[in-house]
Amino acid sequence: MKQKSQKPTRRPRIRQRDNLLYEQLQYTGDIHEGTCLELTVFDKSGIKTHTGDDLTVLNQMEPTKVNWLCVRGLSDVNLIGKLCRHFELPNVWMQDVLNTRHIAKIEEIDYGFLTVLDVFSYNEHHTLDKEHVSLLMKKGVIISFQESQSNLFAEISKALTTNTGKVRSESVDYLYDLLFSSIIDSYLAILDTQRDQMLDMEDQLMEFGGDHVAVGRAIQLVRKDYMLLRKNLGPLRTDFSILLESNYVKDSNKIYYRDTRDQLLQVFQLIDNAKETITALVDLYLANNDLRMNQIMSRLTVVSAIFIPLTFLAGVWGMNFRVMPELSWQYGYLFAWGVMGVVALGVIWWLWKKRWF
Repeated sequence: MKQKSQKPTRRPRIRQRDNLLYEQLQYTGDIHEGTCLELTVFDKSGIKTHTGDDLTVLNQMEPTKVNWLCVRGLSDVNLIGKLCRHFELPNVWMQDVLNTRHIAKIEEIDYGFLTVLDVFSYNEHHTLDKEHVSLLMKKGVIISFQESQSNLFAEISKALTTNTGKVRSESVDYLYDLLFSSIIDSYLAILDTQRDQMLDMEDQLMEFGGDHVAVGRAIQLVRKDYMLLRKNLGPLRTDFSILLESNYVKDSNKIYYRDTRDQLLQVFQLIDNAKETITALVDLYLANNDLRMNQIMSRLTVVSAIFIPLTFLAGVWGMNFRVMPELSWQYGYLFAWGVMGVVALGVIWWLWKKRWF
């Protein structure tokens, strides 16, 4: 697994003002793709879809059916504000929907509950992209907010259109669990990809001739990704009990919510296991560097052992004594080379016998 090393571009953050002092809405993200509304109205007998860029789409809602309003794009703050006020959402919830740095949470009030979390996906540079998502459920209505125009819930939309499974015959809380579960599934897919990456890193570290500098950078990137995933999902470990105890969830559908909770716990377990794997990779990386250093020192020792006696001979014959027989001998020069050659070969043979190389 070979990754391109790129220095991350740090963008200036938009600081959100104190909710208690200011009531104006502010989008803190950096995805500016406009805002569109897609309303899906369905029951067991049929399905209708309406799209638009203003609140006239809401006129197509039918109280006796399940209404799923998918809001793609959060850059039009005025439209988001009008939409939230139409459904009588508290101002704090409106700000949570637009605040892309808000921690994950599940919160319930008298007329519904809101789930705020982030969705991650890999881009063409093999780095994680984050998208802020909010899920709101009221009586007969589900509203999903997302930053981009991408169809995050394409599989659920296809199931509604083709009448696959029991989604069209169930109530609004069943659809809410499907949306939440699909997000958790995306985390599992990312963790599977990262697990494969770490296995590739381990294989490269076991090859002493590999590009270990690049592997070290890759380990650091994966470690940061896991920290990001854990940070964004951590609060849901305790908040998910709100859904299981909510009056908005039918008792017959709570079995599906418990299954989603098991998926969420599996994600946390994989993240915890990944922490140990990353620690082992770091230890292997450091041990590999130590081994490479030992090999380098061993080669230097062999070279030094060969040239130490030669340096001694050169030092003896380089002394400025007037009486030195080899200086006046006709074959003294060749004799010196011969002696040094024999000594060098003898040292090399002795080191080879000792298996130093």
